[in-house]
Amino acid sequence: MEWTRKKELIQFLAQPGIGVTDPDDDALARYDQALTHRSYAYEHPIGPFPRPDYERIEFLGDRVLNFIVAEYLFRHFDCSEGALSKRMEATKNEHLGAIVPGTGIGLEQHILLGAGQPLTRPIIADVFEAFICALYLHLGLDRTREIVLGLIADDVLHFDPDGNVIGRLQEHLQQEYNEMPEYHLLGRTGPDHAPTFACAVTAPGLLSARGLGRSKADAKRAAAQRALAALEKRAER
Repeated sequence: MEWTRKKELIQFLAQPGIGVTDPDDDALARYDQALTHRSYAYEHPIGPFPRPDYERIEFLGDRVLNFIVAEYLFRHFDCSEGALSKRMEATKNEHLGAIVPGTGIGLEQHILLGAGQPLTRPIIADVFEAFICALYLHLGLDRTREIVLGLIADDVLHFDPDGNVIGRLQEHLQQEYNEMPEYHLLGRTGPDHAPTFACAVTAPGLLSARGLGRSKADAKRAAAQRALAALEKRAER
């Protein structure tokens, strides 16, 4: 692995949202694989051998993610199987691909893509699942559960399959401007029993909007709603 790529992955893994330090070379190679799309692997073989891409380990990562989320929902909601299944829709590609950029870890910025290959929500979702597999094989289930829930539990808890404004904003920016939104948690105020979170969403040179909510997910949705409304108003002019 190139030194610059190795350094990039070490810094990515060490950030507070993940907290993985001192990975060995085998673990780093698997994290690199998880972040490599087949288009890039095809263009950059390793000698006579193809470069590993994320597709095989994404298979296992998908199962690990679904187990973690299903267990979380089962433990936190005393509701019917149908209601639990509805909430599990958060792990579907079209929704997961919208949730992941809002985690703040910048996963999508480290994905290796071939020339001309656009970064899409399904690719982001698949890479996240492959990344979960790399975490699982490196750290085991308990630590992987802790990291994954730290990243997406709030979004899963407040997931609304019928009003995915975060996904609509991302889709609009990608289709119209070939840009991805970035979410930043600005802070938290108020007492523990009734907190208020502030979140900002930005796209360089295009938009900046803020939102407030009783949860981080609510604040992200509020920011996305304001940004989407501003873009739609701009399109009407």
